[in-house]
Amino acid sequence: MIVELRGRLMSKDAESCVVDVGGVGYGVEMTKVGLEKLGEVNSQVHLYTHLVIREDAWRLIGFLSRIERQCFLDMLAVTGVGIKGALALLGHLGVEGLRQAVVHGQWKQLKEAPGIGAKLAQRIQLELSSKWGTLDDGLLSPNAGKSPTLSSDEVLEGLVSLGYTVDEARSACGHIPDEINDIGQRLRFALKTLDSGKGEQHRGQ
Repeated sequence: MIVELRGRLMSKDAESCVVDVGGVGYGVEMTKVGLEKLGEVNSQVHLYTHLVIREDAWRLIGFLSRIERQCFLDMLAVTGVGIKGALALLGHLGVEGLRQAVVHGQWKQLKEAPGIGAKLAQRIQLELSSKWGTLDDGLLSPNAGKSPTLSSDEVLEGLVSLGYTVDEARSACGHIPDEINDIGQRLRFALKTLDSGKGEQHRGQ
């Protein structure tokens, strides 16, 4: 699992860039806005990434912040939203703009993003409103303080890569004690929480 890249920006176009990390060039898809903020070719860059593995291709998606990546993952969990659509929404409204539109029921703003129709915009707003609506104002800002979403970001991605749903992973992350700082220990604790939950579920049947 590739979750971060630090290296030299070799090239970029309107949809992607290539980052040299130790002599290996990684092709990374990003929003147009994110690519514009990367800087000039040959500059040093730091990207948070999410690897999507499919039968026909492996696609590495890049973000400038962890919370931007989490926003992308939340949208991918909505039926009908693919990589292209999630990137289009992020590029059109940004993280905080998306959150505001979803929380306040302004699905028509989502429809303005390329490739997002009215029905899909309404589905995104409905499915994410309860999840994002519980967050405090400004929590999706890259400069916000510590939060369960930010502190458990790598653990959540690890659980999703193991086959758990985003909701299951998020719930497990919420049970991790704050005093556990090591990523490996946090992941193991989350897995134990998920396993014990399944055991309780079976006993209740």
